[in-house]
Amino acid sequence: MEISLDFLEAVFDHLRIGVVVIDTDNKIVLFNRKAGEMLEEDPETRVGSTIMSCHPRESDPAVKKLIDDIKQGVISHYEGWINYQGRIIYEYIHPIRDPDGTYLGMIEELHDSAERSQLMQRLDEWEDVHVSGIGKRAPRKPEYNQEDSG
Repeated sequence: MEISLDFLEAVFDHLRIGVVVIDTDNKIVLFNRKAGEMLEEDPETRVGSTIMSCHPRESDPAVKKLIDDIKQGVISHYEGWINYQGRIIYEYIHPIRDPDGTYLGMIEELHDSAERSQLMQRLDEWEDVHVSGIGKRAPRKPEYNQEDSG
């Protein structure tokens, strides 16, 4: 059985986690329904845009470094907390490589983690947690395709 892109997109849209996939040029090739819900974005407008447009401009150097470090194998993956406009999200970012180790892209999992963060706060495990993100600021819009594609 050959699996079509439509089938895979439908599978990803049924997951209860947000999924964003970027290609070797840092362009978003998949942005599932749950990611759109969590990040208050229309998935259709994000597909084809650069991942850099999902972050405020001031975070460009850190985002580019993270992407480069994962691409080059300096780090095997990234995980951490995000405050996305007041919503607490835990993200995992992993490279996608072929069997020979060639970098093909990256996948990001987004988990709604409000309950987990509240529990950690009650257990006094939250004090040393670093939460990055944009707080109440909005990311750039998908039209940010051309420049600084990282």
